[in-house]
Amino acid sequence: MLREVLRRLIRPRGADWLSIAPRTTRASGAEGLETWTPQRRPDRRAEDDLSWLMPPRTMIDPYAWDKYWRDQITHGVADWVDMFCDDDQLVDAMRSSRFQTVLCVGSGLSLEPLALAAAGFDVTVLDLSPFATEAVQGITPTKEHLRRLLGGQSLLTNGRLEFKVGDLRDARFCPGPFDVVIERRTLQLYPQQDRPQALQAVANRLAPRGIFVSHAHDSRWRPPAPPTHACESWFAAQGWPRWQPDAPVTGRVAWLVVSTG
Repeated sequence: MLREVLRRLIRPRGADWLSIAPRTTRASGAEGLETWTPQRRPDRRAEDDLSWLMPPRTMIDPYAWDKYWRDQITHGVADWVDMFCDDDQLVDAMRSSRFQTVLCVGSGLSLEPLALAAAGFDVTVLDLSPFATEAVQGITPTKEHLRRLLGGQSLLTNGRLEFKVGDLRDARFCPGPFDVVIERRTLQLYPQQDRPQALQAVANRLAPRGIFVSHAHDSRWRPPAPPTHACESWFAAQGWPRWQPDAPVTGRVAWLVVSTG
């Protein structure tokens, strides 16, 4: 039944939400990318096999993630990555706390880093996929789209954006410290035995006073039980204070966001 509903909802529409321009420069570590045309339509077998909707099981193979992001564009659902993004309260907190630097890890084709840079912050993106890193740099979103991701916040002109390709567990990439680190539905993909190391690696990049934004998606949630954040137990065991929007940031705090559906 679910597959049938998804087939009706998902209609390949190329990459009409993107404006991917040719580039002469490469993101750091993205050498050797092959040429690819995102408007290519999937064959019938690819449409029927919905496995392309699921993220790869590997968190170390960049080619598997390249394929995943290509498939999202080919099937016309690449914009789903930002379905739950609303940085209104985060931008308010950063501006009131005088925070300037942001690290987005595992963001793939998300336009959240572009939106935060457009809001005036210095944003660094660290992702395993060379393809996604290259492609997102060629996207030219409208100001209206950026404001939507920012929850209506104003745009400024002094932000900066930098892209790096690498494994988030490798401390040599983007060591920081950053005022804010953001991961959305990435760390929950690590196997249980590897997740603490990945969480700690991201936490190590946060400044002594800053916000760790961790967004998990609970696809198994059913009422009346409360939704579950996949990494909540780690934050609790490590003694991280839970941050609530509008509260002052006096040290290192965790903002745990859970989406369902």
